[in-house]
Amino acid sequence: MPKPEPHLHALAEALKIDIRTLRNWRKREDFPVDASADEVRAWAEGQGLHRIADGNLGRLKAELMRRDIALRDLKLQRERAEVVERETVREMLRLLGTKLDLLLRLKLEVELGPRVAGKSAAEANVEGALILDEIREVVNANLARFETDAIKATVAEE
Repeated sequence: MPKPEPHLHALAEALKIDIRTLRNWRKREDFPVDASADEVRAWAEGQGLHRIADGNLGRLKAELMRRDIALRDLKLQRERAEVVERETVREMLRLLGTKLDLLLRLKLEVELGPRVAGKSAAEANVEGALILDEIREVVNANLARFETDAIKATVAEE
């Protein structure tokens, strides 16, 4: 049994730490022997040892647990195919943008002129609405295909 050391108990009480903690600190080579409570506190803070008293360690552990839970939730969502990999989305959006550009060029630069040639403004508006419906149909079909392809790509990566 360790011999009673009243000055250590008083120092531990002043630092608001357990006597065992103080004894463990004293085993370190750089511990300030015969120092005041303020000097020991400064030494402990410099060593990163005195974080428990102010609750920082508890907050850090809680934050770490929250992040771990969030990471696990993301992994579960990905496994359920509720989340798609970022690279898959980027590639599919690039492909969709290219297809949309080609579609708009085809409809507006190639087809629009002949379709409205010799027609009144009202008839040209009707043709424009028809072209818009055709574009929407192609875009919606590609979006539906995009979702299916993205899910297949995500599942295949796992």
